[in-house]
Order: sequence, then structure tokens, then C-alpha cells
Amino acid sequence: MATILLTGGAGGLGRSITQNLLKNGHTVLATLEPGGHTLDPQPNLFSYELDLTDEAGCQTLVQKVAAEHGGIDAAIMLVGGFAMGSVVDTDFAAIDRMIRLNFQTTYQVARPVFDQMSRQVDGGRFVLIGARPALMPSAGKNMVAYALSKSLVIHLSEILNAAGKDKNIVSTVLVPSTIDTPANREAMPDADPADWVKAEDIAELVDFVTFGAGKMLRESVLKVYNKA
Repeated sequence: MATILLTGGAGGLGRSITQNLLKNGHTVLATLEPGGHTLDPQPNLFSYELDLTDEAGCQTLVQKVAAEHGGIDAAIMLVGGFAMGSVVDTDFAAIDRMIRLNFQTTYQVARPVFDQMSRQVDGGRFVLIGARPALMPSAGKNMVAYALSKSLVIHLSEILNAAGKDKNIVSTVLVPSTIDTPANREAMPDADPADWVKAEDIAELVDFVTFGAGKMLRESVLKVYNKA
């Protein structure tokens, strides 16, 4: 089975993906926010507290887990943040914060992982999380910093695909609409969660594009909207 590095394993989506990967027999190396939520101990689950804005720390962790587990077959990066705000309301400090939370935390893990995968015979797979406002200006006009930061994540996936083409390294961005999590239900009590995307379904899709028939896809963006 595969060895997977997963950031944000204790989040609403992260827990579903972690459980699905473990159920399918994979080894999961999950990063957790220092002082934040934890994951219950399970066989083949290894947790590491790490501030993903610490570039040196990210490089050290990737080198450590690759050495201990014989490589990294896939990296699934879920850490991020959200903010509202129109162009008029959004100063550059707000943009910088969203870039740090959504892009920096992704890039600083992707960079050393890509280097590791480049030296592996079988390459590897990336799964990143985008956002619909990054693709649709009409959806992003009231969440400008968030949309801009997620657009960088999408472009990073395209670059990883281009750089990894001859090394069997493939990157996919999943772009969900609203994910059905307890936090989103609390934040939007009047919405119909039946229209949203279930975290469990995204977890199945992650497995499909990394180790299922979808591993042959070289599509940077998969829109996971359901009816929302």
C-alpha cells in the first residue's frame, strides 16, 4: 500500500480523507496545527505537529518522513483559510494573510515533496484543494483575498504537472463548492446541505485520482460542485 503525506488531517475534510485512506490500507503521515485538534491513534497513522508557514520545518519534516517510510507516494494538502471582502474592503494585509494560509502552506510542502518524488522510480501524486471563486470572478468578487490565493494554488498544480510530466508526477486540484461539514452547517443554518458536497465523497475522489483509475488523468482541475 501507499505512503501518503496529508496536511490538515484533523480538519473537517481531513478526518474523512484520513479515515478513508486508512480503511483502504494506506499509511497516512498527517500534519497537525500546533496546539490544535488531534487525531486518535490508529494503526498506520503517524501525526506530526508543524506550522506550515515554517519553510525550514516543512523541508525537515518531508526529509524525515521520506527517510523513515521509504518515500512519499502521494501528498494531499488541505490546510487553508477563508475570508470575505470585496476589492474596496480588502487591503493588501488581508491578501497577504490569505496567501500565507492557502498558498504558502501548500507551496512549502509541495516543493520538498516534488524533489523527493523526482528521485523516486514511480514518481508520485499530488492532490490540492482549490475553490470555485478562484475560477469564477462573479463568485470571487466578495471574497477577493481568498479567490486570489486559491488561484495561486491552481496555477501551482499546473506548474507541478508541467515539471513532473517526464517523472510520472501528476497534480490534481479538486475544486469543491460548499463542503458538508459541521462548521459549514453552523455558519449557514438556512442552506440546504443536500446540495453540498459530502466530505466522504471527496475522500473517495481523492483515492480515485491518486491510486484508482483516475491516476492516469493529467487534469489540473476537477470541479466537485454537486448541486451547489
